[in-house]
Amino acid sequence: VCDLVDIRNNASKLRDLENCTVGRWFHLLYFFYRYSFPKLKVISGYLLLYRVYNLHSLRRLFPNLVMIGGSQLFYDKYSLVIYENHDLTELGLGNLKYIKKGGARIQNNGQLCYLDTIDWARLGKIANPVLLDNKDEGCINHCGANKKCAAENDDGFTKTFCWGPNLCQKVSFSFPGACPDECLHACDAENRCVCHKECLGGCSRPNNASACHACNHLYYNQTCYANCPRGTLMADDWQCVTSVNCYERNWNEHDGQCLEYCPTGYKSEKIVKKNRCVMCDGQCDKVCNGIEGIVEITDVKSLEKVRGCTVLRAQLRITLTGGSEVVEKLEAALVELREVGSLLVRRSFPLVSLSFLKSFRRITGEDDYLGGADSYSVYIVENKNLKDLWKVDSFKDGTNFTIGGGKAYFQYNPYLCMDKIDKISNLTAEIEDENDISLLSNGDSVTCVMEKLEIVSVTDLGDVVEIEWKNIYVKDYRTLIGYQIFYKKSKYENATRYLAVDGCGRSSWSVQDVLKQTESNNPDEVTTTHTALDKLSPYTKYAFYVITSNTANAKKGAESDIHYFTTSPSTPSPPQAVVAKAINSTAINITWQAPLYPNGVVHQYVAKWVRQRETIDLKLIDIVSKLLLLPQHFPTRIAGISDTVYLNEIKFSISQGGNAACDCRKQESLDSKEKVTESVDFEDYLITRLISYGSNVTTNVTTSTTVANVTPFVPAVAPTPTFYMLEQTVNTTSNRTEESLLITGLHHFSEYYIEVSACNQASCSSTAVMTRRTKKLAGVDKINDNSLKYIPGLDRAVAWIAPSDPNGLIVSYTLEFTKQDQVAGRNECCSVTKFNEKGSCDIPDGLSPGKYRVRVLPYSLASEGEWSRSIDFSIEDISTGNSSLMIVLIVAAIFIIIVLVGLVLLWRNRQIQNSNKAQTYVSVNPEYSSVGVYEPDEYEIAEDNVELLTEIGHGHFGKVFEGFAKQVVKGEKKTRVAVKTLHGNESVSKRMEFLKEASVMKAFNSHHVVRLLGVVSITKRPMVVMEFMSKGDLKTYLRSSRPDAEVTGLFHAESSIRIPLTPYFHQDHKEEPLTLQQKLQMCGEIADGMSYLSETKYVHRDLAARNCLVHDDLTVKIGDFGLTRDVYETDYYRIDSRGILPVRWMAPESLKDGVFDSRSDVWSYGVVLWEIATLAEQPYQGQQHDQVTRFVIDGGYMEKPKDCPKKLYDMMLMCWHYSPSMRPTFTEIVASLAQDLNDHFKQVSFFY
Repeated sequence: VCDLVDIRNNASKLRDLENCTVGRWFHLLYFFYRYSFPKLKVISGYLLLYRVYNLHSLRRLFPNLVMIGGSQLFYDKYSLVIYENHDLTELGLGNLKYIKKGGARIQNNGQLCYLDTIDWARLGKIANPVLLDNKDEGCINHCGANKKCAAENDDGFTKTFCWGPNLCQKVSFSFPGACPDECLHACDAENRCVCHKECLGGCSRPNNASACHACNHLYYNQTCYANCPRGTLMADDWQCVTSVNCYERNWNEHDGQCLEYCPTGYKSEKIVKKNRCVMCDGQCDKVCNGIEGIVEITDVKSLEKVRGCTVLRAQLRITLTGGSEVVEKLEAALVELREVGSLLVRRSFPLVSLSFLKSFRRITGEDDYLGGADSYSVYIVENKNLKDLWKVDSFKDGTNFTIGGGKAYFQYNPYLCMDKIDKISNLTAEIEDENDISLLSNGDSVTCVMEKLEIVSVTDLGDVVEIEWKNIYVKDYRTLIGYQIFYKKSKYENATRYLAVDGCGRSSWSVQDVLKQTESNNPDEVTTTHTALDKLSPYTKYAFYVITSNTANAKKGAESDIHYFTTSPSTPSPPQAVVAKAINSTAINITWQAPLYPNGVVHQYVAKWVRQRETIDLKLIDIVSKLLLLPQHFPTRIAGISDTVYLNEIKFSISQGGNAACDCRKQESLDSKEKVTESVDFEDYLITRLISYGSNVTTNVTTSTTVANVTPFVPAVAPTPTFYMLEQTVNTTSNRTEESLLITGLHHFSEYYIEVSACNQASCSSTAVMTRRTKKLAGVDKINDNSLKYIPGLDRAVAWIAPSDPNGLIVSYTLEFTKQDQVAGRNECCSVTKFNEKGSCDIPDGLSPGKYRVRVLPYSLASEGEWSRSIDFSIEDISTGNSSLMIVLIVAAIFIIIVLVGLVLLWRNRQIQNSNKAQTYVSVNPEYSSVGVYEPDEYEIAEDNVELLTEIGHGHFGKVFEGFAKQVVKGEKKTRVAVKTLHGNESVSKRMEFLKEASVMKAFNSHHVVRLLGVVSITKRPMVVMEFMSKGDLKTYLRSSRPDAEVTGLFHAESSIRIPLTPYFHQDHKEEPLTLQQKLQMCGEIADGMSYLSETKYVHRDLAARNCLVHDDLTVKIGDFGLTRDVYETDYYRIDSRGILPVRWMAPESLKDGVFDSRSDVWSYGVVLWEIATLAEQPYQGQQHDQVTRFVIDGGYMEKPKDCPKKLYDMMLMCWHYSPSMRPTFTEIVASLAQDLNDHFKQVSFFY
């Protein structure tokens, strides 16, 4: 048995686990992914994995871990914490069978899948796991073909459970029906009652308490026990230790247990190598000492120094500047404090009273505060809200409060009256003077002479409460401003006037001011004032008192006693934690807890339920059944297949448009502040806890939101009887917190809509709603044997009548064809869609002639059904069939052959005729080309239809001309175009590379992507004809719009192209400076074009301003697809030979690993935004290419350009996120810019 195992950057600690079979805690951090702990079977406390890099699975790390005990929990909640392990792809705890206590928190693991395939309920009665910000989308989560992974859940669904591919989740006793009743949870993996009764989760040998995988109760010396053996002590509630072991821990023996701390009323006493808990004579003292005779409390955390102390042999200094619930926390820490050396309270703004010193009996004066030549046992100064001190009257035991040593000092306590100060100064041994206790600075802001104010009546008016009191008589009414009503919730009648205020000046008392209403000169006249309190909680007890509000020079005031009233009941909130569990095929048990806000006495619950019609996407069934090895069975609703569904945690509905409307997302947004706060608190606790063990760890958490999309589906409606709502009431008592109802007489394997409401004396609440499915019924998923028949003829088929009342719906059929002289048969799947269309399923082709038997197996929503009986049929040999049919077939075959030969000869003749006009290109190795051999198609245009005019650019590939093309745009005889050509005399491979661009662009049809108009390939000088963009590339256009731009020839540095000023550009003047709206419009158009390319699974790989073209109306379009690759199958394209690449536009993963995808295009888009903001300055100015490469790989990015709008730079930073998964998609980018784009964009864009 090993104690705390805290593995960080010290590999020597790994030896601590070498022979460990039981560990108390397990902290695994950082780089220890190569090790394995095969002997470790039980972790009694919790398992924490934090930032373990290169760890992909726990299969090898903990191959035999059976149980996590949870005897001590992390964050007081969790026994399994998997946090920020960025390389983890699966949990892989294949042998984990039981989590005894606590929940699981699995968060911020960006690659982690296989969380939906774990049935957490099978691991024990643990809380719902917290699964946040893991890789939800993109997970395949297929358990493999291992049939052992398939299990029937509580609904009767057959579902696969696994920790990863081909790593099935082991069956534990908590899984319904796993272990027989006679052996409870002591069965082995095959559900046999062979393990010892003290075993948990299985055993290696039958009926042997020393062969258990884990213990049900207690563990000692590799054996499981119900009670600790004689001579041992129980420790940690799970193991037994010897007296020597207990002493080595420095723990204490008490009542057969080894305890870290003695219970209340006992103290630790050392007796000959033993620590025993001995009952105290009277009250047990816990003596505490300060540092250099001082204990200073400056915040809530510093209270730990004195928590539980009864005697403090030091000076207690309290200097609090803020905090919430200060008095409650002070009282909890100092509730037993009886004696201090001296007391100093200075500048404690939150304190209104020192009444939290409830057990205070004595100030010894041994550690007095020195103020010059004087010494003070009590020093209270500059407490602007302090109104009361501690109790100094005689106590129940007849003793009085005593103060020894020096004097008392009270200064600048404006609300502390002198009568309360005098009670303290009268107890000191020395005499104070006016320099010690000021009559001017204490109590100067409050009226200290108070009369009693009489409350006349308290009237409950439903939504409000009216309070009436007698007015006081004052000689000078100018000193009476009015009255103040202080009120607050008080479950018990123990409210006190003075409680702390927080750093914002708030206290637990609410205050309502009431102006004086009447003035009377007759002291015998009785007048009253009344006011109403509103916005009160229903059926809640409140405390209140009334006090006068006086001017500073008032001689006296008045205040009432504290009174109480209870508001009227109101509508309760819905029941909490509603859980429905299927008992059998006709019964569901519903449990729930009392409402969070009962708003009265809940005396009754109303439960209603109605059967739901079955609907399912039959197309989905057909598709998936073809892809997977085993038939899959699907729920009719998203939240309907887990063993228990917790209401208010998962809700799902389909909107009218067919898109998903996830109410749970909306509900999360309501609690988003609480959830974010909880995540931050957990992260703070995690880091603090790790640092307290000596780790220097920092972390950064980013949360993400996933929105589900649901495509419209084809419904299949099961033939079911009438559906109507049923209702039943459940009476309850006020002291019951959990209720249950068993509803019976239900239909088998049907989903029921269930709602529960709570009723009090006022009314009933809104309903808590959920759905639940009954279990399946055996024997109903079988076709009628008498209906099975064979249909002969050309369209041979097998027909039958579908089951009349199956478990839910029939989703598919399996037909088994067996030849009579063979044993093994051939299975064919028939989709329910095909069967519903014809009432039969076709006999497959390829069956050899002979006699066959066929039988049918239906699959329902629940599972596979039962085989039908077999029927016989024959497939005749065609040689013995109808001779006329044979003649027809032979004649038809000869005719088809003649036609095919004629077509081949005709094609060959045309090829010979064209051999002088063109050269046939052959790819020597097609593996080296993503396009292959170019073949002319509908984009082919004749060379004579293209007219070249002015050269507008040239580079290594060839030249670009402005020209005209005939009949390339519908409705136009001649169209102005841009024509790319080769230089001439290039190799075949060069021509194929050139034509590759045309093949890529043929797939594109978007307004913001440059359009391909045609290709001339049947020539020695191939041409690519494209849409003409009159203002040229975006980089040149941006530079020409600078205020200081010169109208001269422009040089394209990156592509070495000299571009003359031709009509391709505006040569008569430089461009007008761009406005911010025009820049944002360009950003949106580029993002829209890239969004289209991303959706069509194309990666640009060279997105830059130079590769975007500008139309005459300033519309920007994506161009230059020379580096584009089709990544439809893999989503990644990895290039082995790096070649010459645009490093200043490339993402870190592209520079480091050669990985290109749409997320690396997003990085390049961020650089394009930078170019637009700077009017095409060079990115990373002043750095060489290799410096840029290292800078980006190390996490660097460019600073904010001068005069760049914050919105634009924020978008750049999102695009430059180092983690590709955290970058926005192009669709998200367009959405964020939508409000800045014009109406024409909405008409032509891909986004809209």
